[in-house]
Amino acid sequence: MKISETTSYPHPVLTPWSHDIADATFSADIKFRERLEQRQVDIHCKVELDHPDILSLISSRHATFGCYMQCLETGLRRVQPLDFPIGTHEFAPGAMLGRVQIRPMIWAATTIPDYAPAGSHPEFTGTFCLAPGDMIALGDVQTIDVARPPLPAMESIFEIKLSRDVEEGIFSVDPGSDRIAVHMAEHTHRLVQELRQTNEASKAVVMNALYAPVVMEILDQLHTSGSGQFEQHRWYHPFLARCEAVGVDTTNPDLLNDAQKLLEKPFASLKCLTGDQE
Repeated sequence: MKISETTSYPHPVLTPWSHDIADATFSADIKFRERLEQRQVDIHCKVELDHPDILSLISSRHATFGCYMQCLETGLRRVQPLDFPIGTHEFAPGAMLGRVQIRPMIWAATTIPDYAPAGSHPEFTGTFCLAPGDMIALGDVQTIDVARPPLPAMESIFEIKLSRDVEEGIFSVDPGSDRIAVHMAEHTHRLVQELRQTNEASKAVVMNALYAPVVMEILDQLHTSGSGQFEQHRWYHPFLARCEAVGVDTTNPDLLNDAQKLLEKPFASLKCLTGDQE
């Protein structure tokens, strides 16, 4: 849908920029609330409308109020119906990021056979038959900026767990819970914990030896099994957000290179820690 101030209609439409209908106003006060942890946005609209004929159409459910939402960054393009005169809608996590354009609008919900709003310009004579979806009122575009939530540390989505069912010297990966569980036997578990707590250099070693293959395994499972089975787990959306931030396509991953991107080039950090600054 493309609507602009230069669009013309064969029937009178109430707008702030035209004279189709005189002595009437239509506007909406749009506010939004961000919940960064859930990557979620709620839109709240409070409408001002003083045209009795259009008010009557809304109250009789022959017309609907809503907003046309457009977000270039996520590709969202949607006409979202809202309650009148106060409406709220909760968008899915990640549906909107960056600049979002919102245009309030009122459109015909049913066939209106004899539309002739009071105050119509003399060029609109007689009555008009409106089909469902025809515009009745349009407001000015409003823009909001939805912040990109800070990405959690990659390490925070993993959980290292002691297991009696895993052979010494190896580990297994289980993504089927809130955090991605990495299972290992007692001596391996103790070694990993010691390396993580010794210093930054030993921690970087763990990133290379443990997290790189784990990330490769997760990318491979997302690719081969699909993401649907993981969406209910808390690690999934932060992991996906980090993939989007560094340009990793989970539908067609380059496992080795993408794992290094997601871990912010762990060998580069190890190089700095050992004093080699070339």
